[in-house]
Amino acid sequence: MILDLLIFIALIYILYCYSTKYITNIITKKNINICKKIYSNLNYNSKFKILNNLFNLKMCKSIINEGESIAKINGWETKRHSDYPTTDLEITKTWENYNSINNKINNLKQHFSDLFEIDISKIITNEIFIVKYEYNKQNKLIKHKDGNEFSFIIALNDDYNGGGTYFTKTKKHIDLNIGDALIFSGQNEHKGIKIVSGIRY
Repeated sequence: MILDLLIFIALIYILYCYSTKYITNIITKKNINICKKIYSNLNYNSKFKILNNLFNLKMCKSIINEGESIAKINGWETKRHSDYPTTDLEITKTWENYNSINNKINNLKQHFSDLFEIDISKIITNEIFIVKYEYNKQNKLIKHKDGNEFSFIIALNDDYNGGGTYFTKTKKHIDLNIGDALIFSGQNEHKGIKIVSGIRY
Protein backbone atom coordinates (compact mmCIF):
# COMPACT_ATOMS: atom_id res chain seq x y z
CA MET A 1 0.00 0.00 0.00
CA ILE A 2 2.80 2.40 0.88
CA LEU A 3 4.58 1.47 -2.37
CA ASP A 4 1.41 2.15 -4.38
CA LEU A 5 1.07 5.54 -2.67
CA LEU A 6 4.69 6.43 -3.43
CA ILE A 7 4.24 5.44 -7.08
CA PHE A 8 1.07 7.53 -7.27
CA ILE A 9 2.84 10.56 -5.76
CA ALA A 10 5.74 10.10 -8.18
CA LEU A 11 3.35 9.97 -11.14
CA ILE A 12 1.55 13.13 -9.96
CA TYR A 13 4.91 14.91 -9.59
CA ILE A 14 6.04 13.84 -13.08
CA LEU A 15 2.72 14.98 -14.54
CA TYR A 16 3.00 18.30 -12.70
CA CYS A 17 6.57 18.90 -13.93
CA TYR A 18 5.63 18.02 -17.50
CA SER A 19 2.55 20.26 -17.52
CA THR A 20 4.48 23.15 -15.96
CA LYS A 21 7.21 22.77 -18.57
CA TYR A 22 4.57 22.62 -21.33
CA ILE A 23 2.84 25.79 -20.11
CA THR A 24 6.18 27.58 -19.73
CA ASN A 25 7.17 26.57 -23.26
CA ILE A 26 3.90 27.93 -24.65
CA ILE A 27 4.39 31.28 -22.88
CA THR A 28 8.04 31.52 -23.90
CA LYS A 29 7.26 30.60 -27.51
CA LYS A 30 4.51 33.21 -27.64
CA ASN A 31 6.86 35.92 -26.34
CA ILE A 32 9.58 34.87 -28.78
CA ASN A 33 7.14 35.02 -31.69
CA ILE A 34 6.00 38.51 -30.67
CA CYS A 35 9.63 39.67 -30.44
CA LYS A 36 10.34 38.24 -33.89
CA LYS A 37 7.38 40.15 -35.30
CA ILE A 38 8.47 43.40 -33.65
CA TYR A 39 12.01 43.20 -34.97
CA SER A 40 11.57 41.61 -38.39
CA ASN A 41 7.97 41.47 -39.61
CA LEU A 42 7.12 44.68 -41.47
CA ASN A 43 3.42 43.81 -41.69
CA TYR A 44 3.39 43.71 -37.90
CA ASN A 45 5.72 46.51 -36.90
CA SER A 46 4.48 48.99 -39.52
CA LYS A 47 1.14 49.35 -37.73
CA PHE A 48 0.42 52.71 -36.13
CA LYS A 49 -2.48 54.66 -34.68
CA ILE A 50 -3.25 58.34 -34.22
CA LEU A 51 -5.16 59.35 -31.09
CA ASN A 52 -6.74 62.78 -31.33
CA ASN A 53 -6.64 65.29 -28.49
CA LEU A 54 -4.75 63.22 -25.95
CA PHE A 55 -3.49 66.51 -24.49
CA ASN A 56 -5.56 69.69 -24.57
CA LEU A 57 -4.14 73.02 -25.73
CA LYS A 58 -3.64 74.34 -22.20
CA MET A 59 -1.63 71.26 -21.20
CA CYS A 60 0.53 71.46 -24.34
CA LYS A 61 1.39 75.11 -23.66
CA SER A 62 2.13 74.35 -20.03
CA ILE A 63 4.58 71.57 -20.96
CA ILE A 64 6.40 73.81 -23.44
CA ASN A 65 6.61 76.66 -20.93
CA GLU A 66 7.91 74.38 -18.20
CA GLY A 67 10.49 72.90 -20.55
CA GLU A 68 11.75 76.33 -21.58
CA SER A 69 11.87 77.48 -17.95
CA ILE A 70 13.98 74.48 -16.94
CA ALA A 71 16.20 74.94 -20.00
CA LYS A 72 16.92 78.56 -19.00
CA ILE A 73 18.58 77.20 -15.86
CA ASN A 74 20.20 73.98 -17.08
CA GLY A 75 20.16 74.28 -20.87
CA TRP A 76 18.76 71.80 -23.38
CA GLU A 77 20.42 68.38 -23.49
CA THR A 78 21.99 67.31 -26.79
CA LYS A 79 23.80 64.07 -25.93
CA ARG A 80 21.40 62.02 -23.80
CA HIS A 81 20.88 59.52 -26.62
CA SER A 82 24.16 58.24 -28.02
CA ASP A 83 23.08 56.95 -31.46
CA TYR A 84 20.48 59.49 -32.59
CA PRO A 85 20.65 62.44 -30.20
CA THR A 86 17.96 65.09 -30.07
CA THR A 87 17.77 68.48 -28.43
CA ASP A 88 15.63 67.46 -25.49
CA LEU A 89 14.88 67.35 -21.78
CA GLU A 90 13.81 64.28 -19.85
CA ILE A 91 10.46 64.78 -18.13
CA THR A 92 10.95 63.51 -14.59
CA LYS A 93 8.88 63.43 -11.40
CA THR A 94 10.31 66.85 -10.49
CA TRP A 95 8.25 68.48 -13.25
CA GLU A 96 4.99 70.13 -12.21
CA ASN A 97 3.31 68.59 -15.27
CA TYR A 98 4.70 65.10 -14.64
CA ASN A 99 1.61 63.50 -13.06
CA SER A 100 -0.74 64.87 -15.70
CA ILE A 101 1.56 63.70 -18.49
CA ASN A 102 2.14 60.27 -16.94
CA ASN A 103 -1.57 59.66 -16.39
CA LYS A 104 -2.32 60.42 -20.04
CA ILE A 105 0.55 58.24 -21.23
CA ASN A 106 -0.64 55.33 -19.08
CA ASN A 107 -3.85 55.48 -21.12
CA LEU A 108 -1.79 54.69 -24.21
CA LYS A 109 -0.93 51.23 -22.91
CA GLN A 110 -4.34 49.81 -23.76
CA HIS A 111 -4.04 51.13 -27.31
CA PHE A 112 -0.59 49.54 -27.69
CA SER A 113 -1.99 46.29 -26.31
CA ASP A 114 -4.90 46.29 -28.77
CA LEU A 115 -2.86 47.38 -31.79
CA PHE A 116 0.00 44.92 -31.34
CA GLU A 117 -1.91 42.14 -29.54
CA ILE A 118 0.37 42.08 -26.51
CA ASP A 119 -0.26 41.64 -22.80
CA ILE A 120 -0.81 45.09 -21.29
CA SER A 121 1.00 44.02 -18.11
CA LYS A 122 4.21 43.69 -20.15
CA ILE A 123 4.14 47.35 -21.21
CA ILE A 124 6.17 49.80 -19.14
CA THR A 125 7.11 53.41 -19.78
CA ASN A 126 10.86 53.62 -20.18
CA GLU A 127 11.32 57.33 -20.77
CA ILE A 128 9.37 60.54 -21.39
CA PHE A 129 11.09 63.56 -22.90
CA ILE A 130 10.33 66.78 -24.75
CA VAL A 131 12.18 67.39 -28.02
CA LYS A 132 12.86 70.80 -29.55
CA TYR A 133 13.51 71.22 -33.28
CA GLU A 134 14.62 74.67 -34.50
CA TYR A 135 15.05 75.53 -38.17
CA ASN A 136 18.47 77.18 -37.60
CA LYS A 137 19.74 74.50 -35.17
CA GLN A 138 18.72 70.84 -34.99
CA ASN A 139 15.83 70.86 -37.41
CA LYS A 140 15.39 67.15 -38.23
CA LEU A 141 16.28 63.62 -37.18
CA ILE A 142 17.75 61.17 -39.67
CA LYS A 143 16.18 57.78 -40.32
CA HIS A 144 16.59 55.38 -37.43
CA LYS A 145 15.02 52.71 -35.26
CA ASP A 146 14.43 53.44 -31.59
CA GLY A 147 16.14 51.66 -28.73
CA ASN A 148 12.82 50.23 -27.55
CA GLU A 149 10.00 48.12 -28.90
CA PHE A 150 7.26 50.76 -28.95
CA SER A 151 7.21 54.54 -29.16
CA PHE A 152 4.85 57.47 -29.14
CA ILE A 153 5.00 61.08 -30.32
CA ILE A 154 2.69 63.80 -29.03
CA ALA A 155 2.51 67.13 -30.90
CA LEU A 156 2.72 70.11 -28.53
CA ASN A 157 2.50 72.94 -31.08
CA ASP A 158 1.94 73.72 -34.77
CA ASP A 159 3.46 77.19 -35.29
CA TYR A 160 6.23 75.99 -37.61
CA ASN A 161 6.55 74.92 -41.24
CA GLY A 162 7.72 71.52 -42.44
CA GLY A 163 8.23 68.73 -39.96
CA GLY A 164 6.29 65.55 -39.32
CA THR A 165 7.21 61.90 -38.94
CA TYR A 166 8.09 59.78 -41.96
CA PHE A 167 8.10 55.97 -41.99
CA THR A 168 10.75 55.02 -44.54
CA LYS A 169 9.70 51.45 -45.37
CA THR A 170 6.03 52.18 -45.94
CA LYS A 171 6.58 55.77 -47.19
CA LYS A 172 3.98 57.25 -44.86
CA HIS A 173 4.22 60.89 -43.80
CA ILE A 174 2.36 61.67 -40.57
CA ASP A 175 1.43 65.19 -39.49
CA LEU A 176 -0.25 65.65 -36.12
CA ASN A 177 -2.47 68.39 -34.78
CA ILE A 178 -1.74 69.90 -31.38
CA GLY A 179 -2.35 67.35 -28.63
CA ASP A 180 -2.57 64.36 -30.98
CA ALA A 181 -0.54 61.23 -30.22
CA LEU A 182 1.06 58.84 -32.70
CA ILE A 183 1.75 55.34 -31.36
CA PHE A 184 3.92 52.92 -33.32
CA SER A 185 6.65 50.30 -33.15
CA GLY A 186 10.03 51.85 -32.43
CA GLN A 187 11.48 49.20 -34.75
CA ASN A 188 9.58 50.67 -37.70
CA GLU A 189 12.32 52.82 -39.28
CA HIS A 190 11.34 56.49 -39.22
CA LYS A 191 12.73 60.01 -39.29
CA GLY A 192 11.83 63.51 -38.17
CA ILE A 193 11.30 65.61 -41.28
CA LYS A 194 13.15 68.92 -41.48
CA ILE A 195 11.33 72.03 -40.33
CA VAL A 196 11.97 75.12 -42.47
CA SER A 197 10.81 77.81 -40.05
CA GLY A 198 9.71 78.17 -36.44
CA ILE A 199 10.17 75.73 -33.56
CA ARG A 200 8.61 72.30 -33.27
CA TYR A 201 8.02 70.73 -29.84
